[in-house]
Amino acid sequence: MTLYSQWVTMALMISSGLILGTVLDIYRVLKHRLRLRGWVISLIDFLYWTVATGLVFSLLMWSNWGELRFFIFVAVLVGFGIYYTWFSQGMIRWIKWTIQIIEKMILVLLRIFHLLILTPLFYLWTLFLSLLYFLGRILKWMGSPFYWLIKLWIQGFIKIFQWPVHFWHRIRGRSNKE
Repeated sequence: MTLYSQWVTMALMISSGLILGTVLDIYRVLKHRLRLRGWVISLIDFLYWTVATGLVFSLLMWSNWGELRFFIFVAVLVGFGIYYTWFSQGMIRWIKWTIQIIEKMILVLLRIFHLLILTPLFYLWTLFLSLLYFLGRILKWMGSPFYWLIKLWIQGFIKIFQWPVHFWHRIRGRSNKE
């Protein structure tokens, strides 16, 4: 192995240590934020170390055809140490800030969906039910012989399709308490 390929390999292994530290911090912050427990942590740990091994050895294959030497392990550990000494705290703050921004964007999108989609649907549904009620009152006032049949049909229709209104009231009740 030439001196040039050793320097390239050393730089790549230090870089891979930095990358592994960054991904590990992202995983730690998300694990805490999402409150992951049990077998999920074991699965993600396994996936992390599988991807980390694949990254290191693919970079090793690219840089020096897979020659594994002691300085390669030292370089990965040096990159890992550099990351945790100089960059870890800032990266954790940046990851938490990014997660907060994403959460706020999702809340804004949900509120827009609620305002532009659910609210008009609720009012259209209420208007439809009011028109059915008004139609029933007119038929009763006219003394229609089919009033009782139409009344039963409308009541059955309202009972079947009343759940969106109840669902809406439950949503509105929860959002008003928050």
